[in-house]
Amino acid sequence: MTTYHLQINGSSDASHASRLESNLRRLVGVSDATTDRRGNVVVRGGEGLLPLIRCALTGAGYEIASDRVAHRIPSVTRWYQQGWLTASMR
Repeated sequence: MTTYHLQINGSSDASHASRLESNLRRLVGVSDATTDRRGNVVVRGGEGLLPLIRCALTGAGYEIASDRVAHRIPSVTRWYQQGWLTASMR
């Protein structure tokens, strides 16, 4: 089982959060989904669900602020590509 942590821009009230959780739980392979008022979304399920989760969130009108799953352990190559290393560190 994989846990996906995403941050969405904006906040939502309890009814929007409940609806979003329900929509995410309907995705094939998702076992649980939770959201909070600060825009944190946590989804548990099988591997490879991130594209479906992103699609469900954007389809519901939310913008994904960050993708903690993809940036959990950045590789040095990605550090260079993103410009995270200064010239003195290269």
